Amino acid sequence: MNKLLLIFFLFIILNACQTQEKVKDHETYTYLQVCFEDYYLNYDVEITPLLDEFEVLLLKEGHITDTTGEAYKNLFDSLAVNDYFKPPLKKEDFNNTVLYKNPSNIIECAETLFSVDSIQIVKTNFSKIASKINHEIEKGEDISIHYFFDLYKRELTDDEIRAPYIKQSVLLLLYRWYFKSKYDRDMKIEDTQGSKK
Repeated sequence: MNKLLLIFFLFIILNACQTQEKVKDHETYTYLQVCFEDYYLNYDVEITPLLDEFEVLLLKEGHITDTTGEAYKNLFDSLAVNDYFKPPLKKEDFNNTVLYKNPSNIIECAETLFSVDSIQIVKTNFSKIASKINHEIEKGEDISIHYFFDLYKRELTDDEIRAPYIKQSVLLLLYRWYFKSKYDRDMKIEDTQGSKK
């Protein structure tokens, strides 16, 4: 009986530690999200409403079936096979700041504003993924967009994809790839009137 009681308490302690780590990661992502938003506010862009509106467009056009992590992973699979977003691609008004400005000093901002320990940030799964991407970039090789989609699909859980900051980072990548799908693809896209663009 004592053995069972001891095992039960060990299980509770391990579970509590794991939950506390997830809470810490969620808090860290929330702080990073605030800094992400602040970066774009410096350019007079409210990034969260813009990306939320883009997510609604992805739903309306059928690129994602819902806003779960699983739906995003299915989109990554589709983009791996088709390269580009499938038509319809109705969005016309793209924000140049969002297309071409890459958020910088996000970690430094979280450290300064919220006293987040940089070690806590580096320990997050998304930070580890970013390190892998940076490692590939440092090799000096061109990185395919499929590398990003595959990495996100394999290494992020469904819950992580929906976490603050990660969701925005994923949507930012998709926003830029949607733009490229619409304007830089080899094949022409037929609009609703049947004419080619």
